[in-house]
Amino acid sequence: MKISIVVNGTRGDVQPMIALALGLIKNGHEVICCVPPENEKLVKQNNCQFVAFGPNYLELFKKNSQFKGGATAAPTPKEMKKETENQINKLPGILIGSDLIIGVGFVLGVHTVADILKIPYQFVIFYPALLGTSKTDPILYRILFGFGRSMTNRVMKSFINKKRAEVGLQPIRDVWENWMGDNVIVACDKELCEVKEGVLFNFTQTGYMLLSSQNGLPEKVEKFLNSGKAPVFIGFGSNPVSRPEKFNHIFSEVSKTTNQRLIISKGWANLPENNTSDILYVDEVPFEFLFPRLAAIVFHGGTGTMAAATRAGIPQVAFPFMADQFENRKQIVKLGLGPNSCDFKKLSSNDLSSAIKECVTNDKYKEKAMEISRQLQDSNGLEMTLELIEDELKK
Repeated sequence: MKISIVVNGTRGDVQPMIALALGLIKNGHEVICCVPPENEKLVKQNNCQFVAFGPNYLELFKKNSQFKGGATAAPTPKEMKKETENQINKLPGILIGSDLIIGVGFVLGVHTVADILKIPYQFVIFYPALLGTSKTDPILYRILFGFGRSMTNRVMKSFINKKRAEVGLQPIRDVWENWMGDNVIVACDKELCEVKEGVLFNFTQTGYMLLSSQNGLPEKVEKFLNSGKAPVFIGFGSNPVSRPEKFNHIFSEVSKTTNQRLIISKGWANLPENNTSDILYVDEVPFEFLFPRLAAIVFHGGTGTMAAATRAGIPQVAFPFMADQFENRKQIVKLGLGPNSCDFKKLSSNDLSSAIKECVTNDKYKEKAMEISRQLQDSNGLEMTLELIEDELKK
């Protein structure tokens, strides 16, 4: 059967869906990946069909000042409508002939596309927050989610229903409900972030879908790892940085203060290489091979990096920037995997040094990381998600 995956998000949203695509292809299905254009290399190097669709988030983060320095920026009503209209107008021609459409991220128009094509729609998320709050959540959280849902309806409901009327479809009652679909697949590990009972939408929680690397560690990384004690990895993923030279200075100070070797991912910050005997800057590296050889990791709090670090059984600390990263920081602290930290926009050399010292000297973090790592050994989020998708295709 033909399955179309539509992702509107950053690398953290795309990568696990490539893992799912490969699993579906192995099971004999045809898969099309409609993802933002900066992911072309990732999709094609895994031999998946690539269609560039949606904003180029790499360029957007570089150019848009509201993202720089750690501000969490939601799309404006105009941007929401433009992207939703783009999905409804263009995707039917791209996805025609599909037997299932899987949506990820900001895809408010994709369920309507599935309705136009008269095929099933499935939504996948990597953190539970989009499912809404439960009765056990603080009243403030429930008020904030209710307000966000209400505002989404105010901005988008009539707009979407006008587009649906143009193609002869019935109106929707609630934008968020339509976005979630009948049963959301929550592809994150229960051991790290279990969905609370009583959330607002139906769901099935599977587990994180890890994409296996096709390559080993680069030679320069192997050489660095073998040249001294286990280093600490620092990587902030898709976080944009307005002053890269500032962070180069911070990392240099941190290495000296902690007497700790560092491997630093350049990420989307485009950090200039400033390699020394104790600091190595790297491009993309396979976490599955790198993390087990580290003393700890410092990162932005992304769900995929969190899953990889926990499986490696090493301490971790998050300096969140946006979205799920803040909730993941709470989980890291709650589970005893690492210390609390400030937000990314407030990050200083003192904050980073303190966090690294705590990670590498507090044996309790290592012990807890190893405990949860053992729990995850028998977990296979990809297989569980594939089973759900296959069941949907049989209906």
